Amino acid sequence: MMTSSVLILASVLLVALLYKYVLYPYFFSPLAKVPNAHFTSPISSRWIDSHSAANTQVKAISALHQKYGPVIRLGPNELSVNSLHGLRVIYTGAFEKDAFYRDVFVNFQTDNMVGMLPNQSHAQQKRMLSRIYSKSYLQESKDLRDISAMVLSQRLFLILSRVAKTGEAINVLPLFQAVGMDFTSSFLFGTKNGTMYLFNLPEWQRWLDEYEKFKYMSKEERYLGFIESWCLSLCRRTENNIQPNDVNISTNPVVYQQLRMALEKNLNGRDWELAVASEILDHLVAGHETSGITFTYMMWELSRQPELQHELRRELLTLTPTLEYPFSTMDTEDSLPTFPSPAAIDSLPLLDAIVRETLRLHAPASQTLPRVTPPTMNGISLDGYDGIPGGVRVGSSAYSLHRIEEIYPNAEQWLPQRWLFPEDGKIHDMRRLWFPFGSGGRLCLGSNFALQEIKLVMAAVYTNFTTSIIDDEGIEQDHSFISLPMGRKLVLKFSAASNA
Repeated sequence: MMTSSVLILASVLLVALLYKYVLYPYFFSPLAKVPNAHFTSPISSRWIDSHSAANTQVKAISALHQKYGPVIRLGPNELSVNSLHGLRVIYTGAFEKDAFYRDVFVNFQTDNMVGMLPNQSHAQQKRMLSRIYSKSYLQESKDLRDISAMVLSQRLFLILSRVAKTGEAINVLPLFQAVGMDFTSSFLFGTKNGTMYLFNLPEWQRWLDEYEKFKYMSKEERYLGFIESWCLSLCRRTENNIQPNDVNISTNPVVYQQLRMALEKNLNGRDWELAVASEILDHLVAGHETSGITFTYMMWELSRQPELQHELRRELLTLTPTLEYPFSTMDTEDSLPTFPSPAAIDSLPLLDAIVRETLRLHAPASQTLPRVTPPTMNGISLDGYDGIPGGVRVGSSAYSLHRIEEIYPNAEQWLPQRWLFPEDGKIHDMRRLWFPFGSGGRLCLGSNFALQEIKLVMAAVYTNFTTSIIDDEGIEQDHSFISLPMGRKLVLKFSAASNA
């Protein structure tokens, strides 16, 4: 009798476990109707975890979307979504961030905007800086105008004019990452306290080597290590005016000053110095890395199309004043060159198309930006799949969105003309699906800064030089969260445009 009772109890337990861990996830879960990335996806995250470990998840997920449609189940509680409808629901709908961000992006063990999960705290901090990163502010900023003139005329073009004269080939990836860092740090701290890595490229390479290690450290391992200590020293130097740079024009520490004043009133229990440094470090990291990647792939694509370089130069020569080097100097007070207005450069259609297409095909942040579904009475709907409950990890990636053939025909090809001559009725959806900076309330704060910098620098470069490829081995993106070339290089030759 005892044996029968034990067997019955064991059988009931087995059936209950079978239902909970097999039958329910496969057949009765609200996610059961969603196509599976792998036959084990309803019960295990092993498939997606193995691809993540091998850095192959971006392409694997994109291929599955092309096969199965806009929604795929990656794991028991995770969906990938690849559609305009999904963007609208998830990102414009302001789903909160997944815990992934707090693990990866928090600096000094202190919250910053990217690492903040709740929308409310993020919005509060974003309001502190949104004005100085707005397009209208940046286009009218004398500080940014002076920074641009200094970085181009006194740093970058000294290097480019030299290599063009000598015929020396140069790896443009670290060079233009340094451009991004000098631009960004000068806007953050002012020219007296920003970096000057374009004057010391070997030191910059050492920084990049340390940063490669930093990216794979836990937030505990990062704490006051090389990169965090470096950032903190820049903040303290700005705060106390310690050993300022010897520069002919001093600009304001626009971001540091604004953030410092705003955070003093809204610390929420955080140490003010670390709260400022945590936010600042995120801007420095994003500012050098994503712009450097975009510069590199734009030059790579243009270097493969000499005729397009000539066409671009013809457009650039319509700017007034010209960007021809040596740059014309009209302001005798500070002897800095006068450039065309940012609005004039921004309005150039071919340059805009080239930048847009580069960011579409070679998005610097190509991986999924994960969010969490909110709890609702009846669940949410995504592309016809209803009743999705709260707490499900969902997200879209620039890589997959930018390869939806219905919106971007011949999506694997770099075709700037798609933005100049879009198919009838397509341009609205092309722009809405364009996702290099994210979307919605968590759209990258620095997107306007990045686009203004990229357009100015590339306009100046291709007004004066033509580029040709010497070595592009390993140019394929590695599709880490920030997607650098696998070979960490693109070696180009610069030639004076008049001699091309």
